[in-house]
Amino acid sequence: MKYINTPIALAGALILMLGSASSCKKETAAIPSETSLSLPSQVSIRYGETQEIKLPKDLSVSTGLTFSFDFSQTAEINLGNGIKLSDKLNQAIKYDSEKQSIQINSALLYPNGAQSSSARIPDDYKVTVLAKESHGTVVGKENLSIKITAGSIAIKGLKSGGELPYSYVLYGDQSTDFEIDPLDLPINGASFHLAKKDGQENIASIAGTHIKLSKDAGDPEKKAEKSFELTPELRKDGFPVASTTFRVILIPQIKFLFGQYYPDLNLTIDFSLIHIGLSNGYVSAAPTLYPENYKSTFELVSIQKDGVAFDNSEKLFSVNAQTGTVSVKKSDSLKAGSYKVTVKALTTTGLEFTANLTLAMSEG
Repeated sequence: MKYINTPIALAGALILMLGSASSCKKETAAIPSETSLSLPSQVSIRYGETQEIKLPKDLSVSTGLTFSFDFSQTAEINLGNGIKLSDKLNQAIKYDSEKQSIQINSALLYPNGAQSSSARIPDDYKVTVLAKESHGTVVGKENLSIKITAGSIAIKGLKSGGELPYSYVLYGDQSTDFEIDPLDLPINGASFHLAKKDGQENIASIAGTHIKLSKDAGDPEKKAEKSFELTPELRKDGFPVASTTFRVILIPQIKFLFGQYYPDLNLTIDFSLIHIGLSNGYVSAAPTLYPENYKSTFELVSIQKDGVAFDNSEKLFSVNAQTGTVSVKKSDSLKAGSYKVTVKALTTTGLEFTANLTLAMSEG
């Protein structure tokens, strides 16, 4: 029968336990601590803009860290021609090693929630940023949500006022053309379209950056004022990426003349040539502006005597800003001849019109 030396057995067990504990400590120490990337949880960008996210300064090049991106949390979408949304994300989101920052180019993506005829862009782009050591061990991992809102375009030459920019247009004015201003947005690979609205299919057309009104838009009789809204969109791969809305107000042809106009008969009586006595002074009848509700103010444009510019430095001729009447002061300095006075009407629409009143002055 063998006897066990109890003290020796206890000492051996203790050595084994200490060795095991030491081994555990070494294994725990080998697990790297996670590096904080200090990323914002969400970033918002307007389409067309770029944004830079700076990483912490202590993550310098000397650490040997590399950065990559995982887009698997963002729903995959086929964009056509064999291109997927993840391909676009890989192009748009990059790590700049020199600047130690993440660069986001929104012009290479699409506004979130944008809808094409066959697909919808997710409500946000979910990105996982991975920091790895040279041997491939992940030492940092953080999630980032990117939200891209639609960009803006504009229409050149519109007036501002109220909720929407606007323009008055005369019925039958075939020269009316609205030009789109992309506001520096990249338009290569994109095109402009008019958003479809019920009842407005035949109001206007678009070609390139120009919007043309249809000759049949508005009131068929071209007598009643009509207004409608147009929304041009910049579309890329079928998705709207930028847009604007403006109001067009169609109004009847404005008549401005020295004389009378009878709209029910479409009859004009011309009083633009008046014979008056020389040096007696004169006040004309007010010119006609139809429709009258567009009447605003009047101003003197020019005076010609027998086809030659007349010097009105003595203010012998004047125009009443409220009524448009032409006044001639009594003066012995005026000579016999034909004086053509050109008057401008400034309407409430912003449109301007001119009319001539010729005063034939003679001794009498």
